[in-house]
Amino acid sequence: MSNIKHVVLIEDDTMLADLTQSFLQQHNYKVSVFNSGIAFLAKAKSLAIDIIVCDINMPEMNGFELCAKVREEYNGPFIFLTARKDEVDHISGLEIGADDYINKPVKPALLLARIKATLRTRERLQTQNPQKRIDLPGVVIDKDKRLLEVAGKPVTLTSDDLDLLWFLILHKDQTLSRDDLFMEMIGRKYDGQDRVIDGRISRLRKKFNALDNNPYEIKTVWRLGYVFSSREIGQ
Repeated sequence: MSNIKHVVLIEDDTMLADLTQSFLQQHNYKVSVFNSGIAFLAKAKSLAIDIIVCDINMPEMNGFELCAKVREEYNGPFIFLTARKDEVDHISGLEIGADDYINKPVKPALLLARIKATLRTRERLQTQNPQKRIDLPGVVIDKDKRLLEVAGKPVTLTSDDLDLLWFLILHKDQTLSRDDLFMEMIGRKYDGQDRVIDGRISRLRKKFNALDNNPYEIKTVWRLGYVFSSREIGQ
């Protein structure tokens, strides 16, 4: 079986797309380029995709809209390329379902490093821990089956959300810093400014904390990080 990873690049700047495709192919990646979200969606079901790299500012369908649509069926890694500097836009993209974002202009070597780190982290999270199931009163999470049950009811999460929740549950009642979460979930050190983890925690917390009869919650610990713990009585 081939170990060559398939990168889908969705970018309407044809010159940038061609240069990026050429660079990644030189580093032993298969690269499929689409110049619009609509063009990609027309072919998506026929593709075996390892990672999607997607521009945000595109005509007809922007990257946010495309990501939300793609996440209905695709659970693999998704990285945004963005010229937008607004932190709100970054958080919005992560809450929709992206794993990471890279600001334009981006050097090809940096993009390659991020792709490698994202794929490596995904593979590590799915194989590293011999413990594959955690049973708590009211919550069951199973990594092999990609299953979450809360109050006896199955809950659908993306693979990234499930892996993040697993790590939080594994360290129940322990405050995890952004440094801890960056190294575990993103595969790089926290630089003091990157909001990737904040966005992914926000996305997961909105889903998880709102579940009916959920005895647990994900909390923010001011200036320290995040913690998975029992819900306070009366909430």
